[in-house]
Formats: sequence, C-alpha cells, structure tokens
Amino acid sequence: MTVEKSKIDMIAKSNFDIRLKDGAVTSLKFLRDAFDTQYILRDKRFGDVFVAYRKPNEDWTSLSTLALAQKGLVDIAVSADGSKYDTCYDSDDDGKLAIGLDISFEIDQDCLNYTVHITNQSDQAIEIGDLSIPFPMNSAYEWGTKPHESVLRHAFVSGHNSYMFWMRCNSVGPYLTMTTANDTKLEYFDLYSEEESPKGNRELRAYIHSKAQGQIATEKGTKWRQPHTGALLTPKGAQGDSVTYPFKFYWAKDYDDVRNTIVDEGLIDIQVIPGMTVPNDLFAMFYLRTKQPIESVTPEFPDDTELTYVGKRGDDLHVYKVKFGKLGENLVTVRYGGGKQTYLEFFATEPVETLIHKRAAFIAKTQYRDPSKWYNGLLAEWNMETEVLLGPDNYDRIKGWRIYEVTCDDPGLCKPAYLAAKNAEFPVEQEIEALEYYIEHFVWGGLQRTEQEEYPYGIYGIPDWNVLRSSEDEGPKGKTHIWRIYDYPHIALMYWSMYRVTKNYPHLRTRLSKETYLERAYRTAVAMFTIPQETGEWSAYKTGLYNELIIEDLICELKAVGSLEKAYRLEKHWKKKTIHFVNENADMFGSEYPFDSTGFESTHALAKYAMKHAVKSVGEQPDRNAEEVITQSNAVKFMEAQIEANIFCRGWLSPAYYLYGSDYRGESNGAYTLSYMSQMGGWALLDYALDYSSNPHEYLRLGYASMLSSWALMNTGTPESNYGYWYPGQANDGSAGGGFEPSPFGQTWLEQDHHRGSWYYSCEIDLGFCGALRGAATILADDPIFGLFCYGGDYSQVDGGYEITMKDGVRRRFHVLLGEFKASLHIDTDHISATTPIFVQEDRSEIRFRIESHAEVQHIVTLTVSCLPIGEYGIYVDKSKILSVKGGVEAVVPLIVDTQGATIRVMKE
Repeated sequence: MTVEKSKIDMIAKSNFDIRLKDGAVTSLKFLRDAFDTQYILRDKRFGDVFVAYRKPNEDWTSLSTLALAQKGLVDIAVSADGSKYDTCYDSDDDGKLAIGLDISFEIDQDCLNYTVHITNQSDQAIEIGDLSIPFPMNSAYEWGTKPHESVLRHAFVSGHNSYMFWMRCNSVGPYLTMTTANDTKLEYFDLYSEEESPKGNRELRAYIHSKAQGQIATEKGTKWRQPHTGALLTPKGAQGDSVTYPFKFYWAKDYDDVRNTIVDEGLIDIQVIPGMTVPNDLFAMFYLRTKQPIESVTPEFPDDTELTYVGKRGDDLHVYKVKFGKLGENLVTVRYGGGKQTYLEFFATEPVETLIHKRAAFIAKTQYRDPSKWYNGLLAEWNMETEVLLGPDNYDRIKGWRIYEVTCDDPGLCKPAYLAAKNAEFPVEQEIEALEYYIEHFVWGGLQRTEQEEYPYGIYGIPDWNVLRSSEDEGPKGKTHIWRIYDYPHIALMYWSMYRVTKNYPHLRTRLSKETYLERAYRTAVAMFTIPQETGEWSAYKTGLYNELIIEDLICELKAVGSLEKAYRLEKHWKKKTIHFVNENADMFGSEYPFDSTGFESTHALAKYAMKHAVKSVGEQPDRNAEEVITQSNAVKFMEAQIEANIFCRGWLSPAYYLYGSDYRGESNGAYTLSYMSQMGGWALLDYALDYSSNPHEYLRLGYASMLSSWALMNTGTPESNYGYWYPGQANDGSAGGGFEPSPFGQTWLEQDHHRGSWYYSCEIDLGFCGALRGAATILADDPIFGLFCYGGDYSQVDGGYEITMKDGVRRRFHVLLGEFKASLHIDTDHISATTPIFVQEDRSEIRFRIESHAEVQHIVTLTVSCLPIGEYGIYVDKSKILSVKGGVEAVVPLIVDTQGATIRVMKE
C-alpha cells in the first residue's frame, strides 16, 4: 500500500530499531543496547544509490535517489505488519526515467534485508556503468562526546566476498555486519562528500559496478587492482531487462561471530600468517573457511610464486602455503561457489634485514652538509616521485604551515630516531658519523637548548628552530615554543640509542662519550614532563607519545650504572603518567584529534609497567592516597582495555596488505592506512600475545601481521626490479612512503592530491620502523589452525628436534610456543647467527644457538631468559656451564663472548 506519511518506524520483533524517512534509513540502533549508539550519521540517510547509465551512442547520465527524494519524487509502500518498506523511484521532473529504481528494506527475524532492483523502462538497451551505495555511518568523532557513541567501519571490498562491519571503540558488541548476498559483488570504492570538500565528512561509497568511474580513475593514473564491470539491460519487457542486488545486515556478538556470519552467508572467512606484507625469503600461510566449493586459487605471477594446497581442516577450512618471488603487489584470485571470485592482496618485499639496512643507509645519505646553512646536518625529506631532496630552501610541494614536516616534529625527528635505533642493532660507522654530525650541528644549541640556556634540554617545535630562535616574541609562540610534548621522545630515543652504540661497541669512535649520551637521554626525558607544562601548560602525562616507551629502559640503565637519584626522579614522572592512564580511565583515542590511533605503543608500555608494580589492594600502601595506588585489578583492567582499543582501530578481517594489521584513523580504511602506528601498535599486540594472553595465537597472528605491514611502503629492489615497486629507479632504493592511500583518489595529511598507492614523502613512517625494530622476533609456534609455524624465520624437523633459521631482521629475540611449553630468549648486543640454525630439542629439554660477534674484543652479551616452565636450567657458553637459573622467573645472565662468537645452551637439569 502507499503511505502518505514519509516517516516510518520499523521494529517488527527483531533487534533492529530503525527509523525511515522519504525512502531511506535515518536512524539505526540495536534494540535495548547496553550503550545508546546511533549507527547513522546525524542528518544523513542510508539506502540511497548513485547510478551512471547510458543508451547506445550516448554519454553517461547520472542519477541519485537522494536528489529524487529531496524533490519528493518517491513512492513508498509498507507491508501490513510493518516488516517491509518499499521505495520506488521511476520519474523525474521531466517525467518517466529511462530506468526505474526499487529499493526495499525487510526485516526477517534478526536479519535486515536491503535490496536494490533496477529495471529498464525504455525501448532501448541500457548499460549500467556505475552503481554505488554510500554508507553514511556515524563515524564522526568530536570533542565532548563519548567515544562509544560513534562507530568505526571495517570494510572489505573484494568481489563476491565483500562485507563490512561497524563497531564501537570499546569493542563491546554487537557489531553491525553487512554481507553481499546471492550474486551481488563489490569491486570499487571511493570516499564521497555531499559538500565535495576534502575537509568535509567523507562517506565510503561502495560500487557494485564501476565501469564509468574506473575509466576516469585510469585516466588519472590510478592503478586499481580489481576489474571494473558494468551491466547491460535489454529493452523493457525482454528477458534481462532488470537486475537485482541484495545485501544482508546482522548483529554479530564479536569478531568470531562476524567470521561465522560471513561463512553462514556463503562468503569466505580468511586468515593469513605471518601477514600480507611478506618478505620474499619467507613463506606465508592462509586459510579459506567457507561452505562453498573452492574451484581454484591462482597467483597473479605463477612463474614467480610457490603456492601449495596444504589440506583441509574439518568440514569447511582449506589451508594453503605461498611464497612470492616477484617484488611488489601480488594478487591471489580465489574462484568459488559456481563462478564467484574474490582477491587476496599480498605485497612481497625484500628480506626484512635488507629493508632495515637500506632504510638507514638512505637516511644517512640524504643529509645536508653545508656550514653556511642554519640547517646544516639536517637528515632531510625526499620526494620519491620527482627525486627531489627537500629542505628549508626548497619545500617542494608542501605549502603553508605544514612546511614544518621537513625539519622538525614527528616527520623530521623520526628519521634520526630510526637511524640511531638501527645502529644500536647494526652499527655502521658512516651512519653513526652522520648522526653525530646531525647532533652537533642541527640539534645541540639549535633544535635543542643547551645546558647554558634557560630551560635546558627544551626542544623547539613548529615550524622550525631557526624561525623560533629568531623570533621577536619572547613567549611560547616564539623563543619559548618548546612545549610540544611529541618532539621530546624522538630525541631521547636518539640519545639512548647512541648510548647503546657507545656502550656495546666501544671500538667505534664517537664524538661524545657514552656518559654524555646517557645524560642527554635522561635530561631530555625529564624535560618532556617539565618544560612543556611550564612553558605551554601542556601535560605529557595525559597523552600517549610515540617512542616514549624507552623511558623505562632508561630508568633501568640509570639504576644499573648507579645513578639512583636520576633513576628515581625519572621514574616518578613515568609512574605519575601510568597512574593517570590506569586509574583515571583516560580516553585512549584522544590526542591532537578526538579520534587518533597514535598511542597504543605507549599505552601498552604503561600497562606493562602497571602490571609489574601493582599491589593487591590499596591497603598495602597506606601512606598513599587511593588514587596514587595501582591495584592489580585496575592494572589488569587497563591492560585489557588498551589492547581492545588497539584492535578496534586495526584491520583484522580484511585480507589486503594495506588493511591487514594496519591502524585505522577517522576515515577508517578508506584513507591513510599503513601509518607508523601499524607497527608501533603491532609491537604492543605481539608483546601481549607473548607475555600476557591466555589465548596467544590470535593476537600473535594479528600482532606479527601488524609488525610486517608497513614495510610494504619501503621502495626497494634489485637491478632486475629497477630498485622499487612504487617509484622505480636506483636513486629511490631505500626510500619510503609515509602512508598508503587505499582509495582511487585522496589527499595526504600534507594536503597533496594522491591516488591509490604509497605516498611519495616519508612523513612519520620511520616511527613505525622504530617499532618494527623493537618488535622484531623469530617465533616457533604450534598454531591451533595452521599447525607448526615459524614467524620471522624458517624451520625444519630434524633428528631429535627442530632447527630454526632467524630471518626477522634483527636476530636478537627468539620465542617458543609449543603446546604448554613457552620460552623467550633475548640478547642485548651482537646477533644470533643467520647461518647456524637454532636447535630446539623435541622434548624441550635444550635450546641451543650461536651468537655472532661484532666486537673487536672480548665483551659481555646479556642474555635474558623468561617464560620457561618451572624447573632448574643450566646456561652453557660453548661447553662450560656458567650458571643455573630457575624456570618461572626472568633470569638476566651476563655471557662472556669473544670475537669468534659463542654457542649458548639453555638445558633442563
């Protein structure tokens, strides 16, 4: 029947609480939800479609149901029981349209069916070029609102296996989940704003057909990885004059329920280890879980790809093993269910250790050395597209206030931070010299105030230290613009890493002593908590900061060298910050923006500190106020909450390398993925899996995928591959992009127009590479789905046990998770051999490995052993036992290693 009133409420004995108006959904909630969450953006509507169609020999005509509804050109009919709502659009101001659009919503028990039906109303054939659906969901995060009042989209657009779900930041279910149905597929997406402004709130617009838009994208240089299709409608009345595209919405309880919903609806649930960014010296494994028959699994480059079907697990899970030889993007096409298809998007890199070295070498060589310039020593930004070195005399394409990216803040300061951190792992004299030149000429007395100045160790902020030091303003907008808390941890990390270099490799000549580097690291860390508060009223206690987790290492080292007063002073600040996050339940998403995914490395480090120092009850510290005491229950609660928040804004169910393990920002996975927090937050997930989770394998899969993910932004290669996938040419070998643009068109945060792919500036990505260095590990694990697997290495079964070759990039951390047996080994200097495999006895009674020495004299290597089962263990250097340790507690063991290295055994007694 036709209904005169345009506003309809639909509940109809389901969990969907829906309001419709003028042919579309204007309100969508979960009935009797624990949190009052609105899934549709205020003043928006869901259900509209955009169509581009044409008759033979004519241009494309655009049609929008939103525009028709705004004109009142919509007919509505509602079923007698209120469970079905039909909308018809078949006329415009000029009369009958060439095509008619029928859109229906129908509630069937706990499923909301959304169907788009198109009919040819003309006597000529009509080609549908585009058919897209905008999803104006409530992802607008604003200051003053509760984070759980909004939802974040997780979308996978990949042929017939396309789906989306939306979840709140507290990760509390249910999750609104949408799947395609029957033969409906999605093949393309973009970000759409009614205001057509990049500053406006942009909505995901997913395309069932994209032939017309695909042509535009191709002409603009976009390399889309899926085919663009259209649909041909026969003249009215003939067979084939209409098409129907159904979708289904459900409420899923949690991630596992989303996966089960996908499978139940005839789609494929997919998981991959160790990730979808895969070094070409490692294998990956993936499973396809579906009720549909798998017809074929085909790599894009069969001659360069090893693909093996491992076998079937249970009734519906198929396991595969793959290794890629061709660098760059690699599609694996899955055909299933009678002609349907979907795509797994992998990215193959060079070995991680190669990437680590190439990135450092590239940073060191892009340094300004000109004493006549104020920026002498700057480790500079590089444009991979034009091969231009940026600097204060040439900001290239960066305009306005964003020119700060070139010299300071996170983008400028992350490069020396990474270079120093890398050299603490793999020292190279030329790179160390570049760092010391940077410190002497750019940092000390320039970027950073010296001990002879007021506010010593203060660090200058935006736009650069030269402008601020030269300012006539004596206040916080000029000469005391040293209040940006974000700047301090990068410089502290740089000094801390240089201290590690001088301590562990005394044969390397440096301009400053190890004592000086340690002092500067300490004073910079303290300055972070004091100077911004005093000069700009900006507290470092309330925001998670990238790279600040090294503060705890710094505290421990100060204690170890006897600087107890300094250690306790710094620890007081760190504990105060921990108490703020743990006891005050701070919004973990707030940073410079109301939604920002930048703090999850830091929050996990704070959670770890809280767990170590928690007490059972407030009563155990009667001399303190309750709010100053970290209880065990609060520490555990915070640990779990920050991990849930980390996962909430991270791709997990989307098997594409630029989504899987990537962090998501305000526009979810439609823009700016693979940021630095992909790897920094990935370290947190990996650490949680190894040290805290009772169900480690799920977190291990996601954490390691996150750790690998942003290496896809590295532009490297061989002469045969012309030195890089994104921006070929030898000059770009070792360069990197600052993020990935998943949409066909977009803008970087530096406001340059961009199309799908890696950005051409590196921006802050070296923060991510810092996190990747910290998290690099080889892990032998008995996964409940994939079986025995080695993350970051290769393994083979030999007589008496397993041999493992480390390929994680750093070769200092090794973990074993075999059934109930766990063990973790970490050395602080030198490296575990890349050629002599680690040996793990089959009965777990022995772990044996070879240390490669990089020192010119006999030296101490500190071995940390943890997680061993209860019992007595002997530590042997070569054939000599040096110590007994107990399982169940962490043991720190000094090993004397000569220039030839040593064989280390950890043996059960």
